[in-house]
Amino acid sequence: MSKKDIPNLSPANFEIMKIVWEKGEATINDVVEAINAKRVDKLRRTTIQVQMNRLEEYGWLKHRKEGRTFYYTAVIEKQKTRRDIVMDIKERVFSGSPTELVKCLFDSSDLKPEDIKELRQLLDKYDKE
Repeated sequence: MSKKDIPNLSPANFEIMKIVWEKGEATINDVVEAINAKRVDKLRRTTIQVQMNRLEEYGWLKHRKEGRTFYYTAVIEKQKTRRDIVMDIKERVFSGSPTELVKCLFDSSDLKPEDIKELRQLLDKYDKE
């Protein structure tokens, strides 16, 4: 399966990937604990195991085995995934306009003064390049 053929992440799969990205390497039990810590309706281990196996089949995860334990790591970087999702939204929702995307983010955000300062610094950095 080529990188182009890798399916998009469902919300549930994205939740799993966020945990693996955060930990760097995670077992199924690590993921179960992290997901269920935030949920009222707990997920079963087998449900998460099936999802992680599918993520591996799709090319999002890989594993190594140590004894009876599988340790999963991400194949695709978090930053690349974020960038791809934002670019997809920019194209589909904002007709390819980065300005419209950013305006929408500004209009719908509760920006704090420190956020605005950081954004100005980023704009200055890119303006100089």
